[in-house]
Amino acid sequence: MNYIYDIVLNFQNNYYDFFEWRKEDKIVNYSKLPLYKVSNKDLLNLKYNKITVENDLIKKIKESSKSKKIKCLVSNGSSTIALLFDDNGNLLKRSSLIFEEEEEANDYAKKLPITNIKYKENIKVNITNKLRIEIEKKDTLIEYINNTTNPLTLKYLYFEYFDKECNNINTIKSELLKEINKDWTIKQNNLYNIINIFNKNTPIK
Repeated sequence: MNYIYDIVLNFQNNYYDFFEWRKEDKIVNYSKLPLYKVSNKDLLNLKYNKITVENDLIKKIKESSKSKKIKCLVSNGSSTIALLFDDNGNLLKRSSLIFEEEEEANDYAKKLPITNIKYKENIKVNITNKLRIEIEKKDTLIEYINNTTNPLTLKYLYFEYFDKECNNINTIKSELLKEINKDWTIKQNNLYNIINIFNKNTPIK
């Protein structure tokens, strides 16, 4: 088995480049992880899509590591990412690598044979060029609006965004969510700041 030693990773639900890591992230140093060379197509699938792999890969990773968590590195020789699976083969989290360690993994992977990835599920997710901060702000807005049932709060958010009143809660939610899914604007950011204040002072009702 081929391993990369002493590597720093930051597992997140979505793939984020190293420059988008944050101080508050759970950044962990791993002493040893197995490395597999994969095709360019498989690397893109594993980097972005909703993935469940066949059990043979999970079994192979488990046999190569004493860790309870199923982690590995995959590389096409030009780019390397880390993956975290559950026992059923569901890809849970991904991590980029810091520059120097990715270069080391890329060089090592060039000498390896390609491991073919077999999928139980491979659902395409559209690649976005949005930065992490925008993605996370949108997620916060969507979650808050979906979970809030307080009509006064929703009416206030609607008025702040559209500068007009609406009394239909379903319409309020639908129109706000539609706006949030558009390209990021100052108005969306203002709405995010308002919700942040609400979250600090009052629980969602």
